[in-house]
Formats: sequence, structure tokens, C-alpha cells
Amino acid sequence: EATKFYRQIAVLLASASIDRSCNLMVYGLEETDQQNDRALVKELFEHLSEAPVLSEVARVGKSGGEGSVRPVRVVLRSRETARTILGKSARLRDSEQYKSVYISPDRSLEERQERRDLVAKLREKRENEPDKVWRIRNGSIVQGET
Repeated sequence: EATKFYRQIAVLLASASIDRSCNLMVYGLEETDQQNDRALVKELFEHLSEAPVLSEVARVGKSGGEGSVRPVRVVLRSRETARTILGKSARLRDSEQYKSVYISPDRSLEERQERRDLVAKLREKRENEPDKVWRIRNGSIVQGET
């Protein structure tokens, strides 16, 4: 019954009409049982000096067995909180415990494809012009400051 429930949620969230602005995706967070995912996410956000109210915490995708780690979808109550956490997420690189954990916005299938294409163009630009700094800002590739 729980599996059917999660399948229904996945179908609803896959819809492009769903507002994803309050959602975050957490990649690289160790896989444990469902009860511990909420505690792991809370601990992660505490490391960023944030204590948001978590509306929902769920792993997405099929379990790949040993060694694979499914992403965690986190639904927050406000988009401002989601933006704040995204802004602080770069701090995770400095942490030994969370250096392989990444936080990104929850994107639709089309948005993920657009982002993938944009990142490929960014890599190409960086290879062709290594003396310049290139970044993605607001869906465009821009030259950053050195």
C-alpha cells in the first residue's frame, strides 16, 4: 500500500503543472531506511544553520541495490527557505562529512534536459577559452570575474 502511495506521488510530481519552487533535491546522501531520511536531511540543514519545517522527505527512483544512492526530494513550506538553503549549499564542499552531497532545485524532465544541455555548452566554452571564467546564471552562460 505504501509503494502504491509513493507511485501516485511520483506521477503527480512528474506533472509539469506542479509547483516545484518549494522543493529541493539532495544528491549523495547515504541511503538508509525511510524513517532516518528525515533525520539525515534535518542534520544536513542544521549544518547549513537552517531549521526549516519539512513537509515531505522521500527517496525518488528505483532502488539500485548495494552502492547506489537515490536522491531525496525535500518539500519545504516556502520558496524563500528553499532559496536560502540553495544559496548556502556551496558550504557543503568545505565539510568533510558532506563534501559529496549536492543540493539542487527540483526540476521537471524538460528543465533537467535544458540544464544538461547548458552544462555541456559551459564545459565546451571553458575548454575553448580556459583563460576566462564562465558560469551559468539565470539559465544563461555568462563570463564571471576572475
